[in-house]
Amino acid sequence: MPPLDPALALGLADALLGLHAAIVVFNVVMPPAVLLGAWRGWAWVRLRWLRLLHLGAMLVVALQAALGDLCFLTVWESDLRTLAGQGGYQASFVETWLAELLYVDAPFALLAMIYFGWTALSLALWWLVPPRRPEPA
Repeated sequence: MPPLDPALALGLADALLGLHAAIVVFNVVMPPAVLLGAWRGWAWVRLRWLRLLHLGAMLVVALQAALGDLCFLTVWESDLRTLAGQGGYQASFVETWLAELLYVDAPFALLAMIYFGWTALSLALWWLVPPRRPEPA
């Protein structure tokens, strides 16, 4: 396989960082949105596919934490940045600001407890605010 062009690798790394940030926002926002939506009567918070997508994403996060692994998106992004020849504090605009928001400087054990707690909340919401099966047309 030919080597990856550094500019392309950097662009892919930034895109992956953006995707990662979007997934984190989705994972963090869904439980409060489900609770608020149940109270306000918003039908979309009971969409089964959306709730399954969220629960699946949270289970992946919890499993990675249980295994003591970094998120695979973080690993891929890091590999792409290495291919782009980045080192030290050299960073693109996207990387600088999204990474500042996304990557928290905290002990992994604390982050793992937060991941497990948020996953447990997401599971509990299946009983507190159950998703509905789509009605036949």
